[in-house]
Amino acid sequence: MQHALLIINPHSRKGQDEALEGAVRLLEASGIEVSVCESESESHLVSLIKDYEREDGIVIIGGGDGTISSALQPLHSCKRTLAIFPMGTANDLARSLGVPENLLDAAQVIVDGRRQKISLAKVNNEHFFINVAHMGLGVEVTRELTSDSKKFFGIFAYLGAFLKAIKRNKSFKVHIKTDDWYISTRVIHLAVGNGRFYGGGNIVDQRSTLLDGQLNLFFIKPQRWWQLLLLGPSLRQGALDTTDRIVRKAAEKFSIQTSKPKELEADGEFKTTTPVEFEVIPKAIEAIVGDIPTSTTGNV
Repeated sequence: MQHALLIINPHSRKGQDEALEGAVRLLEASGIEVSVCESESESHLVSLIKDYEREDGIVIIGGGDGTISSALQPLHSCKRTLAIFPMGTANDLARSLGVPENLLDAAQVIVDGRRQKISLAKVNNEHFFINVAHMGLGVEVTRELTSDSKKFFGIFAYLGAFLKAIKRNKSFKVHIKTDDWYISTRVIHLAVGNGRFYGGGNIVDQRSTLLDGQLNLFFIKPQRWWQLLLLGPSLRQGALDTTDRIVRKAAEKFSIQTSKPKELEADGEFKTTTPVEFEVIPKAIEAIVGDIPTSTTGNV
């Protein structure tokens, strides 16, 4: 019998007990023995994964993107297979993996058992992330978000936070270097994506997937707040065209410096301050996937 360790963020399960029980029953009826644990903290989550002794077992994370991000290092070091019960607000990694938000449908994906090796990203050779890292406007949006606003307004909480943040956001000088490219300019927002989705369904880049072994960077040049609002559809869709307002670049590594130290967040959590070095780790983790989205262009 196949075995699964299901680790649940107790803060995510509120109001989902019935759906969660149904999803576990589906797994068990399909021949998967499930051990259920609740994580008490990030360190407890890490220890649960490291202490899991079933060599052929899978680890199911029941929570949002932040919970999954906390599990990346032990999943990678212990060579564990990741599966997801999407129980957060944004569930961007689930989208990138083609895992439905409905828990019964997510359980069926696990039963079907399709596996893919997916990329991870690393900052300064120590901080893992899987969706996106950002500085500038994105950090201000995160500061505006509260657990209550996400609970009551769901994905619309991100829009409200964005509207508040753009009115006070300031530009900063940034120097970006890859093996074949260098630019020095002022920006109001900079993001480096590993996965396809971020911020509740925004696309990092139309080329981006978790299978391509690339990082996708974009930055927004200084402009008025109402101009930023007009950019909304382009940012939402990850439009490829580099313009005088948005610049995009794909690479395996990025080196980024700023004139003054800037806070960097990844997967919704503070990681470090600039300067920063990014690199991608292709095929780093095995994950159970659904209909995983692929590039929407022919130029991956």
